[in-house]
Amino acid sequence: MHTIQIRLKHTCQQWLMLLWLCVLAFSMASSWARDEEGGFVWKIHKAGQPDSYLIGTVHLGKKGAVLSPALQNLLQTQRTLVVESHEADWEGTQGLVLQRKMAALMAADVPLQQSLGAKRLAAMNQSLAENGSNIRLQGHANMAPWMAWMLLATDYNMPGYTMQTGIDVLLLQAAEKRKMRIVALETLEPMHVFKRIPNAILLRGIDADLANSKRDQQEQLQMLQHYHQGNSKALMAKVMDAEDSVSHYPKQDRLFWRQWMFGDLLQQRNVAWMPKLEGQIRQGPTVIAVGAEHLYGGSGLIVLLRERGYKVSPYRT
Repeated sequence: MHTIQIRLKHTCQQWLMLLWLCVLAFSMASSWARDEEGGFVWKIHKAGQPDSYLIGTVHLGKKGAVLSPALQNLLQTQRTLVVESHEADWEGTQGLVLQRKMAALMAADVPLQQSLGAKRLAAMNQSLAENGSNIRLQGHANMAPWMAWMLLATDYNMPGYTMQTGIDVLLLQAAEKRKMRIVALETLEPMHVFKRIPNAILLRGIDADLANSKRDQQEQLQMLQHYHQGNSKALMAKVMDAEDSVSHYPKQDRLFWRQWMFGDLLQQRNVAWMPKLEGQIRQGPTVIAVGAEHLYGGSGLIVLLRERGYKVSPYRT
């Protein structure tokens, strides 16, 4: 059971990362456009406090990748690593409580065969198989449709990339080796965001995603390549120049998806993180490693930190 919960937790992370990269276009404004050229590592400074750092991550890394010497050296100067979520939170007594809560969130009153329909369920399993996934959705499982959608959207093999060498994983491994303090921002909170999607809109969204899966994966692969080349400008240009990221959804649902992607997935969570982030920064030198999509835009962490009196500037590794 524990293994399943951890796998699903990583699924949440990866799906959010890929989706958020698409919704950055909604959060950008010209006055912040230069930030997107500043790269993925930022220095946080305020007089009277030790310097901390903000790192934009993705959850997929090149196969065989290791943490760069520059980031290893940076960690040596820091006391705490803040991440979106951490497997340690899912261990012991606390982990059992979280697993029970997660099981309750995932549960549905009817099986997938009924909630999704046989044709849609078969199409989702075919897509999973074509994408190299070992997961198959079971028609008799009383699983919430939004969880099935998350599995469909994330569990595939991206050529040349793996979650085992994602920058967030490499940072965690290095921090654990150095016995740094590790603090997670969230556990189950993102799942509540997905649960709020109305079922009718979700089902139409699944159909649209199935019809556009090949194109979406190619765009995601290109964005990953930009990230691992360190080219934040090209990455953001790709997002900004792309056709409206909700254009493949039915017209009647596009306003909802815009509000959900920008408001629920990005803005609200960024704002909710700020008290915890500020508390950690005040306590001592801290590395904050979160999805790159959280950094930029008017409600991004760079701007939110500046509004609180911090100088946030690009750090060239």
